[in-house]
Amino acid sequence: MPLPHPLRMRLHPACLSLTAAMLLASCGAAPLPPPAPATVPAGAATVPAAAPASAAFQTLPGLSAAQAQALGLGGKRMPVRFRDRHGEGLLVVERADREEADPDTPGDTLAVAVLSATLLERTDAPGYRQRWQRQIRVPCPGLDLDAGWLLDQVGATDLDGDGQAEITLASHTFCGGGVDPQAIHITLIDGARSYGIEGESLVSVPGEEPFGSERQDDPALAAAPIAFRQHLDAVWDAVRVLPVPDGDNDGNGDAP
Repeated sequence: MPLPHPLRMRLHPACLSLTAAMLLASCGAAPLPPPAPATVPAGAATVPAAAPASAAFQTLPGLSAAQAQALGLGGKRMPVRFRDRHGEGLLVVERADREEADPDTPGDTLAVAVLSATLLERTDAPGYRQRWQRQIRVPCPGLDLDAGWLLDQVGATDLDGDGQAEITLASHTFCGGGVDPQAIHITLIDGARSYGIEGESLVSVPGEEPFGSERQDDPALAAAPIAFRQHLDAVWDAVRVLPVPDGDNDGNGDAP
């Protein structure tokens, strides 16, 4: 039997649960409790000492495999390393997959993908300490599940020139069947403030009108500095057209 047109078909309510600052207001999902601060073991002399906290923003080369291993971060994806007025920062992004009991169907299980972004920092201490973590959790009941970081658009900037880095996170998630838009999540984190865009990817099917590409801005974005708004608009334009998900993405590539 042919699937209903994607614009008239909504995903199962349990298919998408977003956490932390990257939530769609319409999803109604409750954020996960913030994780307790954690200390990452120091790498002795394998990583250069951090600059004074007053140093201006600059991007830094990534850690070598030996440095990452010494810090207990071997095998992790670390797309961003920088120095700002707070010290040195290191962003770690991951995807974890697991199965959980389906709360709606006793005896059944859900496939669950969890995207995590963790900012580690250090000032005059030898090791990194967790500053914050953001997560997106996607439970999927027996449908195609896809989730991953859009690493080409994950980065650190100092758009307002205040010496404090802004972190941009961009990811996609999908739980469904047939040709449906993917959910797109974009967040800019500036210290204690964050600004986001949630939306759907644009889908083009031969012989049909394109659909999707709907976008919902965080209300706070309207009052954000213009440089932040322009940056997030550029990220949205760069990621709103995505390939149709095949369910095989491991979350570690630049795009599905």
